[in-house]
Amino acid sequence: MLDTSPWALATLLSKLVAYAGFVSLAGTLFVFWLSARTANSAAQSSSPGWSPALRARLISRSLVLGSAALVALLLYFLLQVGQINQNGLRGMVDSFMAGILLRSSVGYGLLLRAAALALLLAGVWQARHALLMPGAMRLPPRLLVSWLAGTLLFAVSFAVLGHVASLSLPAQIAIVLHTLAISLWVGALSALYLLCEREPADRVLPLLQRYGLCGWGILGALLLSGVFLLTQLLQGPADLLTTPYGRVLAGKLALVLGLLGLGALNKFHLVPAVARNGSERLRQSIAFERVLAVLVLVLTAALTSLTGPAHMG
Repeated sequence: MLDTSPWALATLLSKLVAYAGFVSLAGTLFVFWLSARTANSAAQSSSPGWSPALRARLISRSLVLGSAALVALLLYFLLQVGQINQNGLRGMVDSFMAGILLRSSVGYGLLLRAAALALLLAGVWQARHALLMPGAMRLPPRLLVSWLAGTLLFAVSFAVLGHVASLSLPAQIAIVLHTLAISLWVGALSALYLLCEREPADRVLPLLQRYGLCGWGILGALLLSGVFLLTQLLQGPADLLTTPYGRVLAGKLALVLGLLGLGALNKFHLVPAVARNGSERLRQSIAFERVLAVLVLVLTAALTSLTGPAHMG
């Protein structure tokens, strides 16, 4: 059954904020990287093909959400301490129990996530001025390293925390690939939405086309890893309807299928139409994708906060 206790709901909220901050950082940097690649390919004279004001807004928002994610991680840790103590809010600040928890898999996983967010935040903060300079044709090397390392570390944390931690190495590799794919895809949506809203269609179109090309690799990693994880986390297809974990997972699958459908609509119809009709319809489609993406993050947090696979219970 679903755990709807205050502790579980607070844990879900802290995870949701942490996930949202992470995907915002990872996805925004993904869009900056794609834009730099697009500029290089087209031999353009400017860095990301959008206004400095918009770039500054994306950078500021990523820093704010990433910082909120770090705070949410601390809250999650304190909630775990309090839940173990069962001594109300006072139990959250038990230093002895906190020390024990830090040396557990929970502590290791949270340290990975904290290190990942710190790398991403430090990289963006140090490179914020370079990202606003016209004429920069690629991401600063230190930012590129911090983006790749931070995104990978956060993805690896899912192999340490949660239900997959007790499964085989292939399953742990699959959850890392799955996390990387969904983070880049979902995290890029807000930046793409703002680009479609604020920038001329002809400046946005090359980036959208390159994003669509990268989408094939992201989609392949997402589907292959997702199908494999289903075989590991469920005893059979019936679990999707007969167990609380399966029903939450089925809801997430339905949302992901909706995202896939919108992605296909965008790639094959709305993006090619941008050159003729502008980006308004594409912006509306991305707005709906963002709503579905938030719900995917909510259910992802719920899968490890409110319930678990029946055969692992």
